[in-house]
Amino acid sequence: MVELGPRSFSRVVVLGCSGSGKSTLGAKLARRLDLPFVATDDIYWRNDWTPVPEAEVRAWLDTATTASHWVLDGNFDAQREILWGRAELAVWLDLPWTTTVWRVVRRNLGWWLTRTPVWGGLRMTLPRALSGARHATTSHAGKRRSYPDLLASFPNLTVVRLRSNR
Repeated sequence: MVELGPRSFSRVVVLGCSGSGKSTLGAKLARRLDLPFVATDDIYWRNDWTPVPEAEVRAWLDTATTASHWVLDGNFDAQREILWGRAELAVWLDLPWTTTVWRVVRRNLGWWLTRTPVWGGLRMTLPRALSGARHATTSHAGKRRSYPDLLASFPNLTVVRLRSNR
């Protein structure tokens, strides 16, 4: 069993598909472990919904993870050597496909209908909401298939895989 008391881990990453609850769990873990929470949703998109270039994301992540204490909520698959290499604990939210897809559909359509500002103040559009649902639909199986071996390739990383909300 992995101990999650204060300061038992000082660099924690919360992984999972869109809709798995990375941000929610990350914020709770940060409070529980008395660590700074590094929210990552805002760094992927520019004001006009164009993606931030990979080099900028990489530079941001490199800076964000040089601190000695943090909880970060994101996969950063293209930059995993930085993030997973610096983290001590990875909490993988490997929830059922139906749970994650339903959450993304409900969340994105809710943001679209209410015109709630999201990441960096952006407003959800219907095409963007549907694109997010499509991404959640297609990425789930890939993560489930590849993450066990990928995570095992970081021997200094303790991994906790959670398969339900409980």
